Amino acid sequence: MVVKNVLFDKIKEKGDSLSPKQTQLAKYLINNYKIAAFQTIVQMAKEAGVSEATVVRLATALDYTGFPEMLEDLQAVVQYELKAVETIRHTYRADQLRELNILETVVNNDLRNINRLFDSISIQEIETIVDIICSCDRVFVIGSYSSGYLAQYFGYNLAKVKKNVVTLSRDSTDAFNIFLSCSRKTAVFIFSFPRYPRKMQLLGEAFKKKGATIIGVTDSILSPLKAVSDHLLVIPQQYTSFSDPGCSIMLLLQAIIMEYISRNPEQAERGLQQFDEYIDYIKFL
Repeated sequence: MVVKNVLFDKIKEKGDSLSPKQTQLAKYLINNYKIAAFQTIVQMAKEAGVSEATVVRLATALDYTGFPEMLEDLQAVVQYELKAVETIRHTYRADQLRELNILETVVNNDLRNINRLFDSISIQEIETIVDIICSCDRVFVIGSYSSGYLAQYFGYNLAKVKKNVVTLSRDSTDAFNIFLSCSRKTAVFIFSFPRYPRKMQLLGEAFKKKGATIIGVTDSILSPLKAVSDHLLVIPQQYTSFSDPGCSIMLLLQAIIMEYISRNPEQAERGLQQFDEYIDYIKFL
């Protein structure tokens, strides 16, 4: 069962009604929650640059009975993350692989990852992501190294049914060109899986400053993408070797595309017809 970020959800829900000092404290909690979760009210107030009374008032404004209850919610998230670190990765050594039925091992591992998908992603999250895709003018899909194939898969298939989808899955100057065309009507999907290339986080920060909506796709709430994503899709993965599994991730991406098609059937049909016409044309080139 995935622990929901109850405190962060409350901050988002009530953000407009918070005072400037409460907002300052709320931002401190979001950016420093791993440290703040184990601070006293005095320490938290000092580090956030607010008064102790502001800490109490924020807890009340977020519908907590007091500071201790707010702190419990913060600690619950950290405790879940610590547990996730211990269980998220299990790999076999090369000599151990020789003792296994390789096909059975790989299939069973992906089946376990697929089962985790139902606990980690809700249909509401998929619907929210598709809301964003439907409302934006263009979609950028970015991934490199071990995540490059995921970006290619998603960008290639989404582009069949939606216009203005651009995929960037390798190092090039194309990133600068699409950065220039970014706006508040742009959605940017960024894929980042271990070892979490720092370039993905930096690109996320750059596109976010341009006003784009960032959708991070990763395997852990500990991922660096969390800091730059407006929406974070977490698909926990169990690994059998250095070769990353991707079945559950691709199923999620397929579900997003299918939800988009279900809402835009005529547009999707036109796009697929145009794609088929293009394929018929280039096969003679």
